[in-house]
Amino acid sequence: MATLGVRKLRSPTMSRIRDTDVGATSGFITLIVIGIWLHHGGASFFGKSLASTLTSLDQITGLLCSEAGILGLILITRTPLLERRYGLDRLFNWHRLLGEAMALLLILHIAFSVWAWSIPGGFFDSVKSLTGGESYMALTAVGSAIILAITLSSLKWFRNKMSYEMWYFVHLTAYVGLAFSFSHQIVLGSDFSTDSLARWFWIGLHLAVVVWIIWSRWGRFFIAIARPFKVASVTHEAQGVTSVLLTGKNLGRHRALAGQFYLLRQVKAGRWWQANPFSLSSVPTSEGLRFTIKSRGEASDAMTKIRVGTRVIAEGPYGVCTPDLVGSKKAFLVAGGVGIGPIISYLEHLTFSSEPIVIYRAHSNNELAHLDEIEALVNARNGKLHTLIGPRASIKYADPFAPHILKKLAADISNRVVMIAGPESLVKAVQKGARGAGVPAENIHAERAWW
Repeated sequence: MATLGVRKLRSPTMSRIRDTDVGATSGFITLIVIGIWLHHGGASFFGKSLASTLTSLDQITGLLCSEAGILGLILITRTPLLERRYGLDRLFNWHRLLGEAMALLLILHIAFSVWAWSIPGGFFDSVKSLTGGESYMALTAVGSAIILAITLSSLKWFRNKMSYEMWYFVHLTAYVGLAFSFSHQIVLGSDFSTDSLARWFWIGLHLAVVVWIIWSRWGRFFIAIARPFKVASVTHEAQGVTSVLLTGKNLGRHRALAGQFYLLRQVKAGRWWQANPFSLSSVPTSEGLRFTIKSRGEASDAMTKIRVGTRVIAEGPYGVCTPDLVGSKKAFLVAGGVGIGPIISYLEHLTFSSEPIVIYRAHSNNELAHLDEIEALVNARNGKLHTLIGPRASIKYADPFAPHILKKLAADISNRVVMIAGPESLVKAVQKGARGAGVPAENIHAERAWW
């Protein structure tokens, strides 16, 4: 895509966070939470009576449930400092695990609370008190129901029944659920109602997270709205595959690398509220941002039919699977379908010494996109291109990514950096084959779509 006078955009600032920092910070906050519980005699209530034991368990599960919610929100702020170190896919996976832990702790918290309150007054009286009889508990009951509903919507069966937009808007109600549940912790919780230091620590922690979310998550979103791009060109590349080039006067403000992706939304009726991830298919330059998009559903189909001049809001860039992972080593690149987009951007960034070997997987010749461009890039870098065409049943090998086949394609594959872009099934197959061929885990890279 590059022409004379075109310059690459600046690279994103590297994160100074270390791989262990998230775990260390989470552990530190957990120790403080448990310390607050212990300081107020939480452990000393065990064994005194059934009611006191249940009350103690009710308190610690409630505290840990709230902490899991706080940590989960921090991980999805899309803060560049975190995202540039771990990538959105890892952050969202940790967020999901924390969400599941929060739901489990919430269920235990409710069960212990109802059981403890049932001892003096009976089950139905305890439920009545905990759902509205006590001050602030009506809001808390609603907030708890929201959080449990969100957890259910994240289960694979439910998630597959929902559009991304519906799933996303359901998840936005998590802010409401957590806010509704906050008041009873301060007013009724024995750990905060009588301890001003603990109370202000808890309030300060929540306020800090709110500010963090507004600044990092929503701040970047509103900046993207204020600096939209326009579609400069739309090019048909292959059957169902289209390249869209975005330009804009604020392009120079962006820092982006090959292999990263943006969340794109069209500024037009019926589309402005839908944002979907699309990878760059060329090194980002002052000429524009190019995305190669395959029609695989309503959202991607709308992007392939977008018109020149349409305004587009682009949030990003995101992604840590970039060419700098290759460094001075040789590259082994595997693309499946529209995954060829980021692979092209990798190739443009690589040098002659990388000698890239590229495997391009497609179901038919009609689906091969950018083939001439890829061949030219591979040849210019002293590499080789292999195409793997046809339905799986028609391919010569039962597993085209088996270790012995990968070694035939690259005898030195164990010393190469493997980068994969494509559907989940292809990613898993290549990862398995590469590990079997002796490639260290730290040299196998793939970034999954977090939805």
